[in-house]
Amino acid sequence: MARAKQRLETGSAVGTSALAHQFFAGRYAEIIADTYDRGQVDDVDLGFVVGALTFVDRVDEAIGVYDAWRARTSDGADLRTQAACRFFIGLAAARAGYFERSRRLLVTEGFRFRHDSDPWVRALVFQGLACQCYFTGRYPGAARLALRAQQGAHEAAFVYVEMLATDMRGHSLVQMGQLQRGISTLEQANRQAQRLGLTNNAFAVDTSIATYVTRFVPHAEALERVEALLRRRAHDSYSRRALLTEAAVQRALRGRRTEAREALEDADRDALRGDTRRGKVVSLLARMWGTRWQHGPAACAELVEQARELIEPRDVAFRAELLGFEILVARTGRDDEREQKALADLRELWRDTHHAYAKGALRQFDRDRAAGAFDEDALSPILRAVAQRDPSSLSRILSLGLLGVVPELLGLAPGRRIILIPSEDLLLLEDHGDIVVRHRPPRWCPVLLRILASGHATKERIVQGLWGLRAYNPELHDPPVRTTIHRLRTFLQPHPNWIEVGDSGYRTTVPVHLVAGTEPALSETAPLWEEGEVPSLEPARQVATARVAPIVVGPEQLVYQRLVELDHASVPQLARTLELSPSTVLRALRTLVDERRVERLGFARATRYRRRPERLT
Repeated sequence: MARAKQRLETGSAVGTSALAHQFFAGRYAEIIADTYDRGQVDDVDLGFVVGALTFVDRVDEAIGVYDAWRARTSDGADLRTQAACRFFIGLAAARAGYFERSRRLLVTEGFRFRHDSDPWVRALVFQGLACQCYFTGRYPGAARLALRAQQGAHEAAFVYVEMLATDMRGHSLVQMGQLQRGISTLEQANRQAQRLGLTNNAFAVDTSIATYVTRFVPHAEALERVEALLRRRAHDSYSRRALLTEAAVQRALRGRRTEAREALEDADRDALRGDTRRGKVVSLLARMWGTRWQHGPAACAELVEQARELIEPRDVAFRAELLGFEILVARTGRDDEREQKALADLRELWRDTHHAYAKGALRQFDRDRAAGAFDEDALSPILRAVAQRDPSSLSRILSLGLLGVVPELLGLAPGRRIILIPSEDLLLLEDHGDIVVRHRPPRWCPVLLRILASGHATKERIVQGLWGLRAYNPELHDPPVRTTIHRLRTFLQPHPNWIEVGDSGYRTTVPVHLVAGTEPALSETAPLWEEGEVPSLEPARQVATARVAPIVVGPEQLVYQRLVELDHASVPQLARTLELSPSTVLRALRTLVDERRVERLGFARATRYRRRPERLT
């Protein structure tokens, strides 16, 4: 009778006050400032003050508030407040990876109230049990218990927990590899949160959807969604850390190492401030991705050891990702025994949990499995191609913008280099994980890079190789050489200093690698071209037909051939289309006019040139 009376007097008010609605809207900092920081916490709102403290990583203070309340109240104290405090502190412990603490609160203590007459209490109990299952890798159980929580919350008209339970079911489905079903359920939770004005929870669900999509769907739009959420204000540190670490991983995959490092530094500061073991593990795993593309897989070895010490055996998602890196490090170091052990552990983890990340890691590293995509995972087959050095995937990788993986795909150690890919009409500028793509290089650009890559190239050799001129005249040829080198440096921004001028000529200060079709990349130390080989824009041919004009080498040939294609053209038009300087074009035109092969029309700005019509004999 006493308990029933107390429920009537106090329990009915728990969860219905103005402060509770403020909590549901995610205004945690305001709640703490108005109550805990002032030492004014009403018993009816105590559960939500505790919840606000946990969501801003002040868990120890939340535990202190709960313990002090229990010490001064009787055993029959309000069960709603008890359920709320157990749930929020237990959830914080599970998120941080302290599973024994969360088990005591959510399972040992909470399980006794699963049949309580108050559906409000039952909803929080089952949601807590679902959280414990979820964070320890038992996803089918988490989905079932979340449904029980949903039913209790609906009965109690407890819309906040109804939304949380829908969210939990969505997470569980995604972890089991059912991406579309899971995302659809999460979007339902997002709509519930927005409809109820729960802005913070809506943001958290948006965060989950964005981070899941990036892990399965490697499109630029997925990362853009994460970046957009980062520009918004996050009300809880857990969501912000998730966004930062996922942004770091995706930026590293896309060849944006500097930006990835900045995101990781922000995430690390947040994790250290919260002092959560799980937060540190998330940062370590994200750092492994960046280190892999910046320094190579072997450099991840020390990070793997650190993560192994922190990861709890029941943290299935983290174990799956870590085992993948263990296999990668072992394979790079040719440690077959360690690789086979990690593969066996990964297979066992997949059999026991059917976790999506475990399956994805097996697709990447298990040579006995097919390389095709599974379910809705489009990223794992790409990472498998990288791990197996399959150059046939290069075109797709480039189209997706996953530039960071290209050096490893080509079997190159991370460093500084220029990578020429004629089949894709582009070149890449690599600087230890920072990769810039330059589309449609001028047709003289690859030729000039070939010349410069062989060592100090004299102006005479550049003139011979680039324009096919046998006689070098400094007064005539030095200006176009300097102009061309300047244009090359401009094209290679932000690395113009990779083209160096010396006393004897010009050279590249970084290696230049040519990717020819599906052929493997050339050796780091071997020259790309033999010393005596001189590339040219057009192969010379002997033309025996009398009616065809003789071949003119150098700029005159290029200008004349373009005028053959066009009806008429001005100097600026020819300079722009041929990517030559106007002065070079003008000199070539004067030569062609003198030879009576080209004629000039008009004057001043209206001047045009055209090929002189051939006369029949």
